[in-house]
Amino acid sequence: MKIVGNPVYQSLNSFIQSIPSIFDKEGTLVYSARNQLKTYRVGEQEVIVKSFKKPFFFNRIVYTFFRPSKARRSYEYAFRLLEKGVPTPAPIAYIEEKKGGLLSRSYYISVFEKNMDHIRSYMTGEKKDDALIRGLAEFISDFHSKGVYFLDVSPGNFLQKKENGKFSFSLVDINRMKFKSPLSLKDRYNSFKRLTRNFEILESVAREYARCSQLDEQETIAKTEEACSRFFKIKIQASIN
Repeated sequence: MKIVGNPVYQSLNSFIQSIPSIFDKEGTLVYSARNQLKTYRVGEQEVIVKSFKKPFFFNRIVYTFFRPSKARRSYEYAFRLLEKGVPTPAPIAYIEEKKGGLLSRSYYISVFEKNMDHIRSYMTGEKKDDALIRGLAEFISDFHSKGVYFLDVSPGNFLQKKENGKFSFSLVDINRMKFKSPLSLKDRYNSFKRLTRNFEILESVAREYARCSQLDEQETIAKTEEACSRFFKIKIQASIN
């Protein structure tokens, strides 16, 4: 078993080492699908642990010998984001377990942002707040300008909180991203493809994004809608089949 931890949180070492043995039995379940998220309180510290699904055999080979695991990428990317001034929950550690010499399970541990929530209800239109739309567009424009190409710009991967009428944001589920500067216009537009099926909301975000990024408004709206439409059409067909 390989454990790499952030020295700032060395007081949590005993807990971190216990995660593989306690994860299936303890903790408060937050999310369960392909991967699982659980929260724990360790003394005064609240943490969240992400357990990644055991890869298929081919991917076990890939993640053992050719590519960093999702847990390792999450941990290392968190430091890179924070260095660039892009908020994400503080990284605590990652764990990799091997069986038969190949990666089996992996875990990413970070600080739990208990006072923040995702933006899903705003992206469906259930909740409406122009300040969130402006803040979200500014946030995406900011990390794009810093060379962060987040490949999973979906509502569940943005945490938000509102204070004094202004929203702040944080990125989660960060194992899928690239760092390159400058980002091409194609990459900028394409990154919106998972954000929302609601094109009225998408248009509002795109308009604000164009303003923040000093891009042509109509082109930005058209290209982001095109990317979004193409993505969701593919996903709908796949789910039917």
